[in-house]
Amino acid sequence: MLRIMRKSSKWIMWLVILGVGAVFVLYLGIGGGFRGAGGPDMVVEVDGRRYTARDVYRTRQRQEAEYRRVLGDDFDAGGAAEFLDEMAASTLLRMALLAGEAERLGFRISDEEIRRYLRRIPGTLDDSGRLDQGLITDYAEREYGSVRRFQETLRDELLIQKVARLLSESVAVSEAEARQALRHAREEVRIAFVRFDESEPAGDLEISEADLEAFLTSSPERVRAAYDERSEEYDRPEEVRARHILIRLPEDASAEAEAAARKRMDEIAKRIREGADFADLALESSEDPGSKDQGGDLGSFPRGRMVPPFEEAAFSLEPGAISDVIRTSHGLHLIRVEERRAAKVVPFEEAREEIARDLIRRERAVERARERAEQLASAVREGRSLLEAARQAALPIERTDLIRRRPDGYVPALGAAPELLTAAFALTPEQPSSAEIFTVQGDKLALIQLLERKEPSPEEIEALVGEERSRLTEERKSQLEQSWITARRDSLAERGKLFYSLKALER
Repeated sequence: MLRIMRKSSKWIMWLVILGVGAVFVLYLGIGGGFRGAGGPDMVVEVDGRRYTARDVYRTRQRQEAEYRRVLGDDFDAGGAAEFLDEMAASTLLRMALLAGEAERLGFRISDEEIRRYLRRIPGTLDDSGRLDQGLITDYAEREYGSVRRFQETLRDELLIQKVARLLSESVAVSEAEARQALRHAREEVRIAFVRFDESEPAGDLEISEADLEAFLTSSPERVRAAYDERSEEYDRPEEVRARHILIRLPEDASAEAEAAARKRMDEIAKRIREGADFADLALESSEDPGSKDQGGDLGSFPRGRMVPPFEEAAFSLEPGAISDVIRTSHGLHLIRVEERRAAKVVPFEEAREEIARDLIRRERAVERARERAEQLASAVREGRSLLEAARQAALPIERTDLIRRRPDGYVPALGAAPELLTAAFALTPEQPSSAEIFTVQGDKLALIQLLERKEPSPEEIEALVGEERSRLTEERKSQLEQSWITARRDSLAERGKLFYSLKALER
């Protein structure tokens, strides 16, 4: 499922449009499926309720029709087969769990309720106003395999409707709650912040031999781990840095097209031999959009990165040399090698002191950042504003635009910082500065001050209160339903009464 989602960002749009997020929660919550008893054609079995591959395909067809209606030409059933199968199977799992929960709560569906439901469906009545048994039988056998199976499925769907009504009656959101939610969601603040970025070791921090030896003795595992993390630096393969000029030529190009391309490349090569600058000619003539604007510069690369003919030529040249015309699947190339780097292997014993020095510098840099942040926080605790204290200490001050609360805690220029964002909205004009030191962007420190608070107008809130009340109601209903499903799923799984597997759907 996650692989399918990575292939096309459109899936995210589909999930939002179709509102199927709860199904994903259900599926992910069971860790990809339970195994246990179940026939070769079984996909879902929940405490006696059984759904086979045929049920999944029928459910999938209905969902596909809805996807096509909503997405039109953006819908590609063939490219999303695995995703669609999982969605259909998860829908049946949800249906079985909710229907079972409905029965546990005491709900039942009578034959008369089923008949009343069928009468409301257009086309199910004969000329005398009675249910057309022949039509219903034909439909049930064609779509479900039997009338009994159709009745069982319809009964479960009606049970779920009763659960839905119970949920609606159990959840209430007042207008006051909706207004408060709107104020909370639409309130904005603008903050100033001082950031201490000491993640890179400072060169002015001297390390004595005694300190170095003490660190190597006390932290050998850290030094070894850092060596392993920097393996590319200490175990580097042979590399070349090269430029190229490309004249595109398809592999199936005609003899005439190839002759014309070679003539162009020969003219470029002649100009280079006469003293023209390779980079200038690449900028002028190369047809490689990825390197043309950099004068044909491809950067450094090891063996195995380029197509074989190109690689063979590049690694055979000395720095400053220019290749003959090289033919690859991309076209014709001229290559100039700028630099060669021999393979380099530095054993751990030779690298350990350099690594230890870097680690010590990083530690001391972080300590220095913490000390500077503590000094600023202390000034705020003494009653000065953050801006005043930062200016006095000649520290750079940064400011955000107006920002809102976000579930991910994202703050522009600071990244995901949920604690900082929460604190920003807790600040007041009377106490605008916070003395708390926040860790942001992994290894940086920041302090903040409120600059401006903007609340939504009463008119804006009143215009949206009805919509927000409906949204909160549906959200709470969904949360309550999910808690029921999760509790029943876990209980049945623990007792070995839940089976979920997509093996029967494998093509």
